[in-house]
Parts: sequence; structure tokens; C-alpha cells
Amino acid sequence: MSFLHALRLRGLFVKLVLMFMIVGFGALFLVSILMSQFSSGRYESSIRSFFNSLNQQQLAALASGTDPRDREACNVLASKIFWAVVKDGVTRVSDFGVMFSYFHSGRMQVRILGDDSVLCATQPDATPLLSKAMSEAAHAGQPNFIQRDNEDWAMIQQVSLPLANNSQALIGVQYWSQWELYDEVIDVTVYDYIRTFILINSMGASVAALFVWRLFRRIKRATTVADQWAAGDLRARIKDGSRDEFGRLMQRFNSMADAISKSFDTQKALAISVERNRIARDLHDTAKQRSFVLGLKLTELEYEAQGHAPLLPTVESARRLADHLQHDLENVVSGFNLPAIADYGLYETLLRSVRDLLAGSGVQWSINWPENARSAFDGVPEIAQELLMITHEAVANALRHAQCRAIRIDCKPGARWHWSITDDGQGFDLGKAPFGMGLSNMRWRANTLPGGTITIQSESTGTSIDVSFKLPVAGQS
Repeated sequence: MSFLHALRLRGLFVKLVLMFMIVGFGALFLVSILMSQFSSGRYESSIRSFFNSLNQQQLAALASGTDPRDREACNVLASKIFWAVVKDGVTRVSDFGVMFSYFHSGRMQVRILGDDSVLCATQPDATPLLSKAMSEAAHAGQPNFIQRDNEDWAMIQQVSLPLANNSQALIGVQYWSQWELYDEVIDVTVYDYIRTFILINSMGASVAALFVWRLFRRIKRATTVADQWAAGDLRARIKDGSRDEFGRLMQRFNSMADAISKSFDTQKALAISVERNRIARDLHDTAKQRSFVLGLKLTELEYEAQGHAPLLPTVESARRLADHLQHDLENVVSGFNLPAIADYGLYETLLRSVRDLLAGSGVQWSINWPENARSAFDGVPEIAQELLMITHEAVANALRHAQCRAIRIDCKPGARWHWSITDDGQGFDLGKAPFGMGLSNMRWRANTLPGGTITIQSESTGTSIDVSFKLPVAGQS
């Protein structure tokens, strides 16, 4: 099963085999071309050198006593010269014996000429290229003549004979570029071994280089992202669209980074919630209780000051300040003790916090949020936490200062989300409003959101706070 699993269409094993086949055919084609060019040049050089070193005196001596006009004697002379050249070529030219197996088909011939006419020639008849070359060589007057036809060529060597009528012998050899691929090749030469060695090594080296180079690039991308993860940037992702084993491994690493990032966000949200609850408990058990006791003491002092008219206004003012302090601490404790987003989600948490904050105030309130978009903040608890704190601050400010009768909270999804809190209170002058922590905290929280901005508009008919931001799409950093 594991072997069949490795044979999947997109598996590394299949890719390696296909790459080997493609590179192999390419290397075979390239090596064939190179070897063809190499062989042609090598054989041309070998034959030229061989012809130039022929012992012409020895060949001319074979014609002693021969009457070229006697056709049978002429054929015998041509055959003697032919086999003498073959014997010398086998001894002195590498692969001449292999090449000679093709010369019988008319690619090697000896012609005897007299007065520029052909007296006789060896059999079989010369190939068209060799025949043309020998005809032109007879009139060229060159001791060594070559005729080319694309990759094929024919080389002619003239040998003067000590006979009448200006007799001479033309020795011709044709190189055929396809001779090594001919189906009668049975002999293997050292050049065949060299060519096979070059082919196999070029294929192996090419496949290994291409495969390792591509795999190295993918590993380098993964290493770069892993370094970013190690530095704390869990938003980075490995970009590898392949569906082979390595690509699926990278997808699992990305999924692992998503899970770790989400876990960190959840832990961060829980830590914030735990810390807020701790601060709320501390405030409730210390400052709030002491302010309550202070209020009781001032109420008692106010009762005792009924008989001291000059002291009474001061005591009443102190008691009212204590009431305001008690109310402010209740709001602060309520804000810190908001329900955890990780437990209920942003929508349910918002319902609970606004309900608790406005309970008993007589202020009407509503949350207008499309039901199909209420789970959009589940994967971004840090954004949900900032929106909750902005909303709580805005509602608390409206309750304390605006003397409003209704508060409306709107959430509008889109390319840029809009989160707004609107009341119908008396408003305030933005230019003259004190720069307190409430407004500055809302601006700071809005600026921490992705592309976040905040717009505050206030008139005598009410105040509107609009937070605009971009909500990251799930799976994007």
C-alpha cells in the first residue's frame, strides 16, 4: 500500500520519474547531436590524415606490368589497391574495421582513370555522393578532394600510376552520418562506451540538479517562514501550492501556525479577562467598600450638622461627591467585570454588558447587528475586545453625561466595517470638551484596529461615535 501511495499522480516519486524521463530524452537528443558532430569531425580528420600518409609508391608498384586497357587486368588492379588500402586502414585508423562493414554498399570505391576516362572500378557502384565527388576530383587536379552534403561527406585521394595514358587511381570514401544507427551495427567500440558513460552521467546529474534545486527553493521558503515564527510573527505562512508530500507537509505546518496563533489569541483574551476580573474584585473589596463607608459617615455627619448652619453646605457637598464617587466606582467595576468574549462571543457579551450597565436607568437601547455576521469576530478576539471596551466607554459616557433617553449600537459589515454608538442626548462641544481618559482611550483603542479610525460627531440632538476598520479574512495574516 505504501508503494501504491507513492505512485499518486502528484507524488514526489512520480515527479522524479517523469523528470528523469524528460531529462533523459533531452540528454539523449543532445548527446546524439554532439556525438554526431564529434564523430563526423573525428572521422574526417582520421581519414584525411590516413590518405595523406598513404604509401603511394607501394600502391603504384601494384600496377607494375598491368595493361589498363585490359578490362579484367584493370579490375584486378583496382581490387588490389582497394584491399591494400583496407588493410592499411584497419591497422592505422581507429574504428576503420567497423566503418568498413558499410563500405561494401558503395561507400568506398577505387577507380582507375586513363586520359580522364574511367577504365574500371571496384564493385558495388559508388553512392551518388561518392560518384559525384570522384567525377569532380578527376577534373579538380587536387591530390586530396572532399565533397560535402549536409552532415555527409566524401573524400577522394589521387594516386599516380606508372602506366601509359596518364593513368591514375582514385580512392574514395564516403562518411554517412547515420552509419552508427544502422541496424547492422553489432560491434561496440570504445567510443560507444564513452558515449554511454556521458549519457548516463548527464542524465543523472541533470535530474539530480533540477530536483535538488527545486526542492532547495521550497525548503528555503519554509525555513524563512519558520524563522519568522521563531521571532514571534505567527502571521507568516509558507507559500507552496504543490500537492505532493512536501506540499501537504507545508499545509500542515500552516495549519499548525493557525492553531497556535488562535490559541495565543484565546489565551491573551482569557488573560485580559482574568486580569480585569481581578482588578474588579480588588476595587470592589477595597475602594468601593471604603467609598460606601465614607458615604455613610458623611450621611451621619450631615444629620449631625443640621444644627450648624454654616457647616451644613460643606457637609452636603462632601456627601454628594461621595455619592458620585460610589457611582463612578460601580461603573468602573462593571466595565472591568465584563463577561468573557471567549466564553460567550462578542454579540452575547455585548448584550450582557449593556444590559447590566443600563439596568434601572430607564434608557432604551438596541443592538442592530445582522445575524449572519455575528460570528465574524470569533477568530479575532483581540479586535472583539477593543470594540467591546469602546462600546462600554461610549455607553457609560452617554449614561453619565448626555441625559439621553435612547442608545443605539450598529454593526455594518463590508469591505470596511463600521461600528457605531449613537445617543439622543444633549451632546457636547468637541472643541471645549476636557481631554479625559474616556475619549483618549476610545481613540487609542480604535487606532489599534486594522486600518482603524474613529469619528466623533456631537450636536444638541445627540452624539454619534463611528469606528471604521478592516476585518481580516479567515486564513489571512
